[in-house]
Amino acid sequence: MKAVIALEELIAEGEAHLKLIKKQLSEHESGEHKLSQMVLASSETALVEVSGNLEKNTNMLKKFMQQDIKELEKQEKIREAIQRKNYYHFQKTRLNRNTTRDNDEKLEAMLIIDELPEDIGFEDDDLFRVAEESLKLHLSVHEDLQEKLLNIKKDFENAIKGIEAEDIKELGVLNFRIPILILQFSTLITNIKENIIEDNLPPFKGLPKFEDWWFSELWKSHQAYFGLYKWKYIISGLCNNQDQENAWEIISTNWISMKKFLSNKGSLAYKYSLAFDNTIRTHCGLEEELATTSLKSMERIIEILTVKEDFTKTDNNHKIVTPYVEFKREQLNYKDIKGKK
Repeated sequence: MKAVIALEELIAEGEAHLKLIKKQLSEHESGEHKLSQMVLASSETALVEVSGNLEKNTNMLKKFMQQDIKELEKQEKIREAIQRKNYYHFQKTRLNRNTTRDNDEKLEAMLIIDELPEDIGFEDDDLFRVAEESLKLHLSVHEDLQEKLLNIKKDFENAIKGIEAEDIKELGVLNFRIPILILQFSTLITNIKENIIEDNLPPFKGLPKFEDWWFSELWKSHQAYFGLYKWKYIISGLCNNQDQENAWEIISTNWISMKKFLSNKGSLAYKYSLAFDNTIRTHCGLEEELATTSLKSMERIIEILTVKEDFTKTDNNHKIVTPYVEFKREQLNYKDIKGKK
């Protein structure tokens, strides 16, 4: 900008002039070069005037520079917006050319893109994750599940309607993962109930209630972890076969990770968490314990169980060197160092 160049020149001239005046006054005070009274007065006046102009010019330049920075930031935002637009505009083409995914995954991912609202876009990896879950559930071939999923999605979307976009801007992927999780959980509960009827077992009495402090204190408190562990174990006991147990393992892992993630968001995610809880309660019958008396009672039970529990026990298939560690050693050519006996 011309104004910036001119101001920089004025500042340079002002600094040089100021330096000269200060030198003259310094030499006068030291007696090296005495100035006449008229020249001295003129120099002192010039010192004030030049200093004032230099300060004004410097401030003006700062304002121009700040404006330039804002303009650059604006241009950068525009550039990023264009990049995002192009990223999503050509997403289907990019997915179709992906050589690491099979055709079913590509097709499912493209179908999910068609379901997305205009103002929401997912990264390729996130799309494929959702597509994988959809394929596991065979949502494209089971119309009853498809209809059920649509109902769950509708209920959840209505539940989060009105939540400030700023509060949930990082939760976009959950908008798709949560309905799928609820569908999986609902399907599992339905299968458990059907098995109970078929095998003439005692009637299904519902799921045990969960407690919010388990998530807020998870990995900080043995009690929180143990309470969640016991809750998960009780539901495992409702499963009638290995397939159901495997399904519950996946469902519970995903549910716990989502609840912990939302818990870490604090008050920003309160409304979103409530929408999640209400939707899963409606479709799965899973409820949170809210009564203080019951919360205290369960806390006491967990304390008693913790005292009795043997924490030296490990899983029946316990291995300190897991299959993944073996794989990693092989990939890294790691040579295990044997300890002294």
